[in-house]
Amino acid sequence: MLVLGAIGGCKDRRDSAPSSPPVTAGDAAMADANLEVCRAAAARAASLPGTRRAQALIDACQPCGSWQPLLDWNTPAASGGPSRAAIEQALVACHAFCEPNAKQRFLGTLDAARGQDTRGPWRHLGEICKGAVSALPDTRFMGAPYFALDRISRALGAANPAPAIELPLPALSVSGVGFDLPPAPASPAAVDAGPPALSVDANQILLGALPVATLSASGIAVSADYPGTPIEPRRLAAALAERPGPWAVLAPHALAAARVAQVVAAAGGHELRLAVAVPGPGGWSVPGALPIALTARPADGARIALGAPGDAIAAARAADLQRTPTITVDAAATVDGLAAVLAALAAREVKTVAVVATTAALSKP
Repeated sequence: MLVLGAIGGCKDRRDSAPSSPPVTAGDAAMADANLEVCRAAAARAASLPGTRRAQALIDACQPCGSWQPLLDWNTPAASGGPSRAAIEQALVACHAFCEPNAKQRFLGTLDAARGQDTRGPWRHLGEICKGAVSALPDTRFMGAPYFALDRISRALGAANPAPAIELPLPALSVSGVGFDLPPAPASPAAVDAGPPALSVDANQILLGALPVATLSASGIAVSADYPGTPIEPRRLAAALAERPGPWAVLAPHALAAARVAQVVAAAGGHELRLAVAVPGPGGWSVPGALPIALTARPADGARIALGAPGDAIAAARAADLQRTPTITVDAAATVDGLAAVLAALAAREVKTVAVVATTAALSKP
């Protein structure tokens, strides 16, 4: 289901850095004398939707200078991104390099990685520095936003210990990759997803929990069982009964929507919500959920046919919604189309919708 990526790199023998400790309250004060703004943002973060907490903290807290050179690291300088020197300066200011080899590995792989779909330099940093950058138990989340949150967490905790802050993380496997989910609609806003989650592809269903980060004075602690363990459809309903929902359904955007309909049917009436990708800082994306429950039992309300892209969204916007509507999914329908129709129905404050696949869709290889 998930593809294992490996990024190679070489050492840049010209670069070296002395070993240095993580950022402290004293270091933070030199770069950002107004930590009160950061503390206030942290106090407000718990009342925000989980999907907005990381952005709020990164916007308000700059304990070692602007995060922008790091958040934009992947954009080549020739395309308007930061210079190599600016990236290095921002990392040094935040005491990123726990030993000289960490700096060599990061900067030695930086130029080749920029503009590519990779976080290789950051994962090298995590492999070498481990707990010093909160890359435990593995490096799957290592990237500019994760590093920024680690340094914010340490600075806040050292300056004024506060209650732990929880926020969702990208849904990534140990190899650092995950599903390309349908994009979140502008309206209605996606709600927090999970943490109980089902990851669905054409061949299997995995039952697990979405990753959650807890920020504290010692950095970031990660709690996750993602993507989880495979489960047979006939055992799904019983397994869902053992843990309260709602359950987020993560499915790649190009997957046949009939596959989601099959999973909804196998869930035995337990509340499922389709997951969408909510954008965050530095290209980060975390799962949110469309605020509408999925059921497999055909309802007596409006019937909306979902096939190839066309009139399904317009039908959802015009349908009589006095009763629960039913979306019928044919062989051409994808998860993208299903997400778009569900968003249109949720915008009309529909709380539940039946999703049923046609016989032709279910028989398609």
